[in-house]
Amino acid sequence: MKKTKKNKAAKKATLLSGATKSLKKLGKGKAFGKLTTTQKVVGGAALVALGLSYLSKRRTAGKAADAAVPSTSATSDALAAEESLAAMDGNA
Repeated sequence: MKKTKKNKAAKKATLLSGATKSLKKLGKGKAFGKLTTTQKVVGGAALVALGLSYLSKRRTAGKAADAAVPSTSATSDALAAEESLAAMDGNA
């Protein structure tokens, strides 16, 4: 069976398919082939370190944003506790 254009379009739409294609082109290039194994390993480690630092910054920024906005369940629990205390004070 022939592959349809829809299948090709669906494959191109994914983020990783574009990245793998680019990496394959990079690997076939002459400049990358001239690097020593050590240079390739150091470059790869640097890319991993950059990626991890980016992810950690995103994660801490997300936690800070979550801490700034109280959750609705915590707010409703606090209101229920205050109502309960007010009812106790009214009965005493």
